[in-house]
Amino acid sequence: MHTLTIKTKYTFGDRVRFDSPTQGRSGTGTIYAIVIYPEGPIDYMIEVDGEAIIQPGILEEEIM
Repeated sequence: MHTLTIKTKYTFGDRVRFDSPTQGRSGTGTIYAIVIYPEGPIDYMIEVDGEAIIQPGILEEEIM
C-alpha cells in the first residue's frame, strides 16, 4: 500500500472566505473537500454558510 502526502494551504473544516470570479461566487463557508488533479492544480469544495450547497471548484488563490 502506498501513502500519498500533500501539503495544502487549507484543510478539512477550516472556515474560509472566498471570492471566485472563476465560479461567479463569493461568500464564507467551511472546507468540505479537497480535489487534487494529476496535473498539479488543487481546488476546494466549500460548504457555503446559510445555504444547503457545496460550491466546487474554488481555487486556492481565491480563498482569503
